[in-house]
Amino acid sequence: MKITTIQLSLFWFAALFFLSCTQNESQSQSSYAGDPNCETITSENADHCIRLNQIQVFGTHNSYKLYPHPELVDLLNEYAPGWADNINYEHRTIREQLEELNMRQLELDIFADPEGGLYAEPAGALLVDDTDFIRHPDLMEPGFKVLHVQDTDYRSTCLTLISCLKEVRDWSLEYPSHLPVMILVEAKQRPLESRGMLNFTEPVQFDEQLMLEIDKEIWSIFSREHVITPDDVRGDYETLEKAVSENGWPTLSESRGKVFFALDNTDVTREIYLSGATNLEGRALFVSSPPGEPSAAFIKMNNSIGSYESIKENVAAGYVIRSRSDVPMHEAMTGDTTRLNAALSSGAQYISTDYPEPSPFGSGFIAAFPDTDGPGRCNPVSAPPGCQNHFITE
Repeated sequence: MKITTIQLSLFWFAALFFLSCTQNESQSQSSYAGDPNCETITSENADHCIRLNQIQVFGTHNSYKLYPHPELVDLLNEYAPGWADNINYEHRTIREQLEELNMRQLELDIFADPEGGLYAEPAGALLVDDTDFIRHPDLMEPGFKVLHVQDTDYRSTCLTLISCLKEVRDWSLEYPSHLPVMILVEAKQRPLESRGMLNFTEPVQFDEQLMLEIDKEIWSIFSREHVITPDDVRGDYETLEKAVSENGWPTLSESRGKVFFALDNTDVTREIYLSGATNLEGRALFVSSPPGEPSAAFIKMNNSIGSYESIKENVAAGYVIRSRSDVPMHEAMTGDTTRLNAALSSGAQYISTDYPEPSPFGSGFIAAFPDTDGPGRCNPVSAPPGCQNHFITE
């Protein structure tokens, strides 16, 4: 029988489709228990033997933030000397941070705005005629707004949670072999008293419905298979804590091209989010929980100096830790690397910085690995013996 070109093309398409499905099925069936040949780590088996919590990467603090308007900075400092000092930094767009700076952790501060328009006319913007951030269309729509401080530090590269998440999703889909990206979400609701010429917007207080709206906005952007959730890590274990201590986090092969979310708050909003789901059943976000709690898997430990020994202990026990290498604006101005060096050697898996590039203040400070130019490195505390930094690639 003569085979036509069309028939031959269809045959190869079917063969490739079957191969793809077989590979995907094989990957989806890989076990968190690891490969029995992991006694010796090599570049060939590293992805199946090294786990998410056994590497170390950098990320950014307040990842959306732009410099405040210079005229507003002058006015704030004129009213109260030093008022604007700690907000005088900014980041590139989220996409640039991911693509060009190899940042693998992001932080987004969100304010609830269920009706829309609550943050559309920042007092500071009105004061200095900062027109780009007055009645911006994104600010007029209902949904979570992304900004640092209402009315003064309101400038963001992406103004809504939805728009920020779209940037991450679109980049991630283009680079499906990237290391897992942690996205910290901080629910902000603290009212501020009027100061001088500024009257601050009264934030909406988070209740259970608004906390669950965070999940809804996440799932409106990300597909389920794109996200590592508490349910994924817990599996058949009774609690998240048992899962991470007895079974471990997903391997790199199971985590590549994915993101996971964590709630930055350790206050009442955390308790609200946990209500009715002490094991985070069906939730999108991990929460910062101390060892001993059922939901303990991720712990926010920002003080890499004061909490150094505790960070090391928790990393060794299987928890994922987020810490910081610098705080505004000490390291940027002085070049002091004490906090950076502590964060690196503590084993904290996600190290947050405001300076993934050299400080603009002439101090030379930059948060970077001393021993690799790659997107991550073997964790100095939890990596398996034989792990080498050049295995951690994308």
